[in-house]
Amino acid sequence: MITVDDATALDGAAVDVAARIAWVLRMARTTADLPDTGLRQLARRLGTSTARLSRMETGQLRDGRLVDAYEEALGLPEGSLRAPVDILCRTFPEASPRDSDPGRAVDSVADLSRLTERLERPEPAPGGAWLRWARTMSAPGNIGLPERHALPLLERLVSELARSVAHAYHTRYEALALMRCSAYGHLVLQIARTELARPHAHGLGDLMSAVGESTTPDGLDWCLDLLRGGTDREATLGALAIENMGQVGGDRFWRDVLPSVVAAFDATEPGTVSEELAAHLVRLVPPSTWKDSGLVPARPLPPATVAAKVSKDQADHRWRECLDAARAIGTEAGVGDQPLLARLVHDIAFGPWATRAATSFMLLAAVPALAGRAAAHVARIAEDTSDPHVRERAVQRLPGLVNGRDLPSLDRWLSHDDPALRRTAIAVAGSAGRRLPEDVLRRALMDPATRRRAIGAAGLSGHPLLAEVAVSPELPVDVREAARWWLEQGGRVAG
Repeated sequence: MITVDDATALDGAAVDVAARIAWVLRMARTTADLPDTGLRQLARRLGTSTARLSRMETGQLRDGRLVDAYEEALGLPEGSLRAPVDILCRTFPEASPRDSDPGRAVDSVADLSRLTERLERPEPAPGGAWLRWARTMSAPGNIGLPERHALPLLERLVSELARSVAHAYHTRYEALALMRCSAYGHLVLQIARTELARPHAHGLGDLMSAVGESTTPDGLDWCLDLLRGGTDREATLGALAIENMGQVGGDRFWRDVLPSVVAAFDATEPGTVSEELAAHLVRLVPPSTWKDSGLVPARPLPPATVAAKVSKDQADHRWRECLDAARAIGTEAGVGDQPLLARLVHDIAFGPWATRAATSFMLLAAVPALAGRAAAHVARIAEDTSDPHVRERAVQRLPGLVNGRDLPSLDRWLSHDDPALRRTAIAVAGSAGRRLPEDVLRRALMDPATRRRAIGAAGLSGHPLLAEVAVSPELPVDVREAARWWLEQGGRVAG
């Protein structure tokens, strides 16, 4: 089997996007429990050449139409490969290959009408349908729906995204990101403003990340206002969106926003959450942008968390741990030694970059035969490490890798002394649709360290205690309001 690897440095300025795309497609094909999935047989089924598929699986070609065809031929849900690949490419635009054939979106009024009507039905449509609709609606020059018709659809998409797990989440996030970058982007921003006024709403981080997919002046100004004068939660969400704008906008974005970021830092009170967030954004500004700006913060930045240096050296125990995990997973799954799998595990468990971690667990989640096994290894890293920063980082990312499934260590973690492990177990239970025992849920709701995750897990699983929680005088107002939000919106969306 040909081995595809990302040879970039673990702490380098970029990742090898083409290699990651090639690897996930190859792994999806080779782990499919179906006949006739060899390269030659699949090429015949898809009506293309073996050489073209080989080029795609070795990082020499990006072809969206063929990614769609892989999904259909391998029996995968629509968008389950396409969404992670396209999210990866939009997150790292400068390092991403051009899509040689994005494939046709819906191209007739009748087909678009049928698709739109499907999204409007009472029951949730598959995430792939949302993605197909968004690809059509966001095509350049396509402004086919009046705002009063588009707005309710986008509100529904936002609600479903907040309640989605696994590929249902990936496809809906990509659909919302496409709409944010389209002529309808101002409606996504309008919905975000409304939702942020309801702090008990679930999934606000995902929504604000989608806001950050476009660097419009109105979106940036709003996020800067949140950073400067919002609550700690609002400031955190505003900084999240700005960080994503910087990721997709690159050096040009940071040149334009640098004076505002410095002014925001200068205006914060020392020791506050806002200061920490503004300092984080200041540190994200590329050195080349500072060079000619003439700007300097009015006071020194607060000390930053020092990330442990890691390299692809056998003497580095963290990298060695990732290599060992990848070998074990590859042996179990029958795909052999996969060094790129080690890289993805590293990005999730140890890497300091949230965007790299998120795109890594989305890619891995697209290959269920590997995702569950990788999740078990990341869970072991989180439990065994003596470094609290590594533990917190790994457990924050673990629910995205678990892919809506259970975790072997879940029951033990539900009663663990470490609140980070308890929070993660609760979140994983919710994403898997597993209802927590009543006593466990009640304790978690009373504990400020686990309260937010507990109400989210109860909502996702449609827990029968939700109605009681919504009116319980023993619980804080925000918990009761969150329970009402879940009762109004509905539970877990898994398709």
